[in-house]
Amino acid sequence: MKTLTLTLLFILILGYTIPGVLAEQKARLGNNAALRYWGAFSEMQDWAITEEQAKQINGILEGSVAYDDSQYGQVVKKNEFALELMARGTALANCDWGLDYELGDNTPVEYVRNALKLGRFNVLDAYHLASIGDKDGAAKALIMGLHFSRDVATGGSLFATIVAKDLLVEHFVAIESLQHMASFSPAQLTAVRNAVARLGPEGLDWESAMRLEMAILNRPEWQRNVPLSAVTQAYVVALQDPSTLPKLKQLLASVPLPLRDVIPSPKEVVEQKQEFEGNLQHIRNVLR
Repeated sequence: MKTLTLTLLFILILGYTIPGVLAEQKARLGNNAALRYWGAFSEMQDWAITEEQAKQINGILEGSVAYDDSQYGQVVKKNEFALELMARGTALANCDWGLDYELGDNTPVEYVRNALKLGRFNVLDAYHLASIGDKDGAAKALIMGLHFSRDVATGGSLFATIVAKDLLVEHFVAIESLQHMASFSPAQLTAVRNAVARLGPEGLDWESAMRLEMAILNRPEWQRNVPLSAVTQAYVVALQDPSTLPKLKQLLASVPLPLRDVIPSPKEVVEQKQEFEGNLQHIRNVLR
């Protein structure tokens, strides 16, 4: 009888405890922006474009070609639901892509390529909204795009950070173009300015990306013979002080092949970082 009573008590405790635990886990999962983004990727609608149209789209993203809504308005509309899911993700503070970096260089990175497409759809959407007179919608799309672009790099490798950098710059170009074309209201301009300010002084965490990149390369078979920790630290120093690049180059020369060939070029990475810092400062100057 005592055993039965204890069993019933245990069942009752589980009855009250498990739903609470599950609810807490669900809340944590539900507050992950990456889940919204994965959903958005699955809803993206591609369209067949010619080589000439691809050049035009690249020109729009670079700011050298004017947006033509008669050509691209329909494809933006086809991706409205995907962009709505993306927007819902940007309302959340936490973004965890759930990547298993123990897989090393086999870690899936397709999400980064999907993010690049989705972010570019968002830029085109901002132009579309402005072209139909919805300046408030255009400003909101750009603000959400900045948030999304930064989330792309969260917890990611150097590849994710460079893609995030490209998306941020394409949104900067759209902000400047639409400010000249549509002239945002003072309230809209303040909202966009605040979104840029939230990017922080550097916009992206290049140091964390580089540390993760090197950790992925640090395979067990190389750990005994290659001082990758020293290379990593020298890389981090060079990102903050480019004058140390010659020392890093000299250190890399001591790394045996084939590992040396898969370590990202320090000069190119530093140039990417410096270029982005210039873009970030430029858009801040534009929005003053």
